[in-house]
Amino acid sequence: MNVLWEPAGRLLTAPTVNTLTLETERLLLRGFSQDDFRDVIDWDDARHSRAAETGAQRFLDFCFRQYEQPGVGPWGIFLKEIGKMVGNCGYIALQNFCGEVNYFVAPQHRGRGFAPEALRALLNFGFTDLGLLRIQARCEPDNLSSERVMQKI
Repeated sequence: MNVLWEPAGRLLTAPTVNTLTLETERLLLRGFSQDDFRDVIDWDDARHSRAAETGAQRFLDFCFRQYEQPGVGPWGIFLKEIGKMVGNCGYIALQNFCGEVNYFVAPQHRGRGFAPEALRALLNFGFTDLGLLRIQARCEPDNLSSERVMQKI
């Protein structure tokens, strides 16, 4: 499924979005740091196996490489009250006043509205602060949960 949002926007100035923090009622969206290593492991493996540690470090290294580019890179989704990371989201592409967003919520945190809340913050930031004219998201055809998140927005 592909979803497209297109309200009028403002001029894009190519900020480094990875240094910003977005805030919603329950969430903080911010760039990853090495201090988030244990939380990333917890997405898939509470026992912290060697494979989970390797995967978590690869993901963080990917994020850090993305942060070297203006305007792109994942943000962690954190519960404001307790600082617990529940997933990630961000812009995976920004060009020609268009953006593409993605989002992931760890299985143990799904069904509580975190993905739509984070996505609304990304869309607001994209249209208001980045001046995007078009933002899209897509998911695999069999990912009905992600499809429902896009339909809610």
